[in-house]
Amino acid sequence: MKLLHREDVLEAGYDLPTTGLCANIGDTEMQELRFGGEWILAEDETLVSDGHEQRYLYLLVSGEVAITKINDQGKTQQIATLGTGAAFGEMAFLSGGVASANVQSIGETILWRMDHEQLLGFIGEYGVAGGQLCLNVASILSGRLVEGNKKVLDMGKELQASLAQLKSAAGTGPGKGNQALQQMQGKVANMQNAFKGGAVKKSTSIFAIASTVVAVLSTLGMVGLFVSYDDSAVQEAATLGKKVKKLEANEEFYLGLKRRLEDENKELVEQEKQTRKEKEEIAGNLSNSMTEAQSLRGEIDRLEDQLSEAKDDLVRAQKVEAVKLPEVSHEKKAERIKSATEEMLAWAKKNTTMVYPLEIEVLNKHITLQDRAGQVQIPVKVGGKVRAMQVHPASPEYLVVAQQNSDKFMATILIKDSTFLNELQKKYQGYNRSSGSKVKLTPLSKTDSMPKLAPLAAPESKANVDSGPSVIRGAAMNPQKPENVLDSMPAKATAEKAVDTSDHGANCVCKDCRIKKIGKGSLFPDL
Repeated sequence: MKLLHREDVLEAGYDLPTTGLCANIGDTEMQELRFGGEWILAEDETLVSDGHEQRYLYLLVSGEVAITKINDQGKTQQIATLGTGAAFGEMAFLSGGVASANVQSIGETILWRMDHEQLLGFIGEYGVAGGQLCLNVASILSGRLVEGNKKVLDMGKELQASLAQLKSAAGTGPGKGNQALQQMQGKVANMQNAFKGGAVKKSTSIFAIASTVVAVLSTLGMVGLFVSYDDSAVQEAATLGKKVKKLEANEEFYLGLKRRLEDENKELVEQEKQTRKEKEEIAGNLSNSMTEAQSLRGEIDRLEDQLSEAKDDLVRAQKVEAVKLPEVSHEKKAERIKSATEEMLAWAKKNTTMVYPLEIEVLNKHITLQDRAGQVQIPVKVGGKVRAMQVHPASPEYLVVAQQNSDKFMATILIKDSTFLNELQKKYQGYNRSSGSKVKLTPLSKTDSMPKLAPLAAPESKANVDSGPSVIRGAAMNPQKPENVLDSMPAKATAEKAVDTSDHGANCVCKDCRIKKIGKGSLFPDL
């Protein structure tokens, strides 16, 4: 025998018959039943052996099989032939017994079979279709039971005819009586073989067995009656009656046993469903646990790598000796700050339009802003904001400051009492970055003292500069010139001022830079 795979069945287009065993089953359930069992290809092979365990229910899809039995003389006797759509093996399949005949395929045969566990699984999953399948099996058994009963009746008629012949032969002489008795015994043996064949075809049931036993025993009783011609027939009839009652009791016992087995099968099906559900839940939990374990393992590996790198960095850091920087003395630091401050103030003098007005903060002590007439005074507390307009022309240590939103109120303040140097340093560094120069200045803080600076320009006239802040009073910084100012100026004064060739940057708009850019198509001509 050769087991066919699912692909082979689909390719060949084998389907289960819709009559007999598979009658009244839906299309969906038929597809599940189609592959719920096994498909077999057999060619002149023995499918079921007499006297061996038989645990399959067979369905003949195509071809034929022969039912054979070995008689008392050791000869093989063919009892029946089954064709497409026939089922066999149902009694031994249901009772879990052994086969009572041989089943052999005739030529190439395609069969479908199902064992007990597969049937229970199908019933548990498809209850209605499974019940219909069981009803179909019961229908096959009942049909064969009717056929067996018919055979019993035919046997009774033949036995009655044989007894009549035996009776008439007994009156003629002993020789003819013995010959008639032997003929009758042969017929009884043939009938027994026929019943054995019926059992192979699964007509064997409690009723069929009881009918067969009653018929055989009745035949033997009548034979004894006509042979002995004495009262022993009455005793045998009584014995037969007892045996029939015993068979009826056995029938009730087996029916009760069948009901208990059906109940147990239902419980087993429910337990199988519950077990399958628990198995699926356990499998799902195990899969989730494995996934979480893998993710945790990856995280642990990543943390271990980071820890290893950190250890390596720590070891390398311990091996590297600390570099000791040379200490800078206070005097050198003061000199650096003084040099940086002078450099920034010199740059601010040359780039007044880029620097001023500059918003600064008042430090250390408050100042008082006044108008030019001295009539209004506005105090500015420590931490207040003012605008630096320029360095005091008479003393480089002072600034001329004005109100934040107006140039009407002004005052002077020490550079060290403001954040002027810090704000100027930001602008100076920004200018150097934009021009591509690399300048490194020592950072200034609000607590750094203002270094002593040399005068930036000699004053045109003497001015009294007190040690403390004072208010500038007088005329406007740029008074209006008369129309004939050029006529009154000496020739030297009218000479053209030399143009500064220094580059203040591409974005500078001071007067000197505008003069330089006049011939270059500048957007800022000297107006």
